[in-house]
Amino acid sequence: MKLSEWIKKCVPKKAGINTSSSAFEPLSDAHAAYIKNLVEMAGKKDAGYKVFGSAKHKYRLNPVITLDAVHQFENQHHLTLPEEYVFFLTKVGNGGAGPYYGLYSLEELERHTEYLGSYGEGDREGMPAFIDSSMCMAEWSKTMKKAEEITDDEEYDAMMKQVCSGLLVIGTQGCTYDNLLMWKGSEAGKMVYIDWNLEPEYGPFLTGMTFLEWYGHFFLEILAGHDVTSYGYLSLKTEKELIKDYSEAAEAREKEGILTAFYRFTEADPETIEFLAGLEDADIDGKQTALLFQLSPERGLAVFEKQLRGNRQQAAVSCARKMPEQYKDRYYPEMSRLLYCTGIQDKTRLLYFLGDCGCKRAADIAGFAMDEANSCGDRKTAVYIMGKCPDKTDYIPLFRQLMRGDSYWLAHTALQAMAGTPCAELVETYSWMWEKYKTDKIMVSNLETAFKTCGIGTPVRK
Repeated sequence: MKLSEWIKKCVPKKAGINTSSSAFEPLSDAHAAYIKNLVEMAGKKDAGYKVFGSAKHKYRLNPVITLDAVHQFENQHHLTLPEEYVFFLTKVGNGGAGPYYGLYSLEELERHTEYLGSYGEGDREGMPAFIDSSMCMAEWSKTMKKAEEITDDEEYDAMMKQVCSGLLVIGTQGCTYDNLLMWKGSEAGKMVYIDWNLEPEYGPFLTGMTFLEWYGHFFLEILAGHDVTSYGYLSLKTEKELIKDYSEAAEAREKEGILTAFYRFTEADPETIEFLAGLEDADIDGKQTALLFQLSPERGLAVFEKQLRGNRQQAAVSCARKMPEQYKDRYYPEMSRLLYCTGIQDKTRLLYFLGDCGCKRAADIAGFAMDEANSCGDRKTAVYIMGKCPDKTDYIPLFRQLMRGDSYWLAHTALQAMAGTPCAELVETYSWMWEKYKTDKIMVSNLETAFKTCGIGTPVRK
């Protein structure tokens, strides 16, 4: 969508926005004033900085820079910055407020964009952008797997220089996730998200939004009261548009993506509630129920009960943790019985639901924890949940047996479950583990806690 079309579509629909689409030309001084107004109004709405990352940028924009400074940067790095971004730097702000932790200044961008200083004059157009709409996942996966195998530093740098061609790191989402602005290739002028872990199975995410679309929509979403936790990853279409898209979707993955977009909304129209409540598609596996828990808890509970007591119990398990906390104890008895049903998959998810309940009991989980037919991972989760139960001391023999068993992780989890609870009956087992795991820092640390909790010092090793 062209910037002028975006302005025409989005601006008039947002309550409280005083600037209409006819009040300014794109990339004009009036347009800059409109963006600054968006930032200011969003800051007033989120005065407590509840939006993720807002406490970092506090809805403040840095002073603008001159066009000469922009040209100097471009000449130094042999690139041409996207027009919208140049407008922003020179008319709105040189970084500051923005999605996630905000925008870097041009100086910060320079420090955060690896290999930026290694391109020559010929790279301005000569080296193609690796991150491109024509790049398939197979190509990404092949390149990342090859990168993992490279041991020569120069060879690795040459490959990563190619991978990073055409991108600018203009902000971060935290951890290893960054916001990229592409300056060439099919995504030139558009925003891309990347995880610098560079996993072969998970490539860059192309938002499809130009810089100003991405920037402006973020503040419009805040002003509309929408959840921006996953901003840029989810469709920004209206409820009616999403419902229409869902009715026309044929593939399960496409349907799932459309439903996920509804998580932006903190409230919904009655038509949307009816639409979600009426879905009975095994492909979505309870996702509509999870959405109803957020948008209309009572309707969500009604659908959940229908799933739980009908032939869609797996769907009930998949969405149960999304249920508002105050209702979970109501379903504890039925859900705990499902733990022992062979037809139910993902027992770990079910166990965590039981752990969320205030009425949880180790008595209801112990049999599952000790059943060797269950996977070690599921049993480990069961032991962890037992450690949170008020009746866990009734099962000291079980914890003792696991601590002395052959499974390291079951022993470790059992130890953690009891280490903070005074228990003289387990001191002998703690001493046995102290000898067995004497070179294991993780076990030793937990055993030191266990001995201290029991009011005794660590034993002298034989």
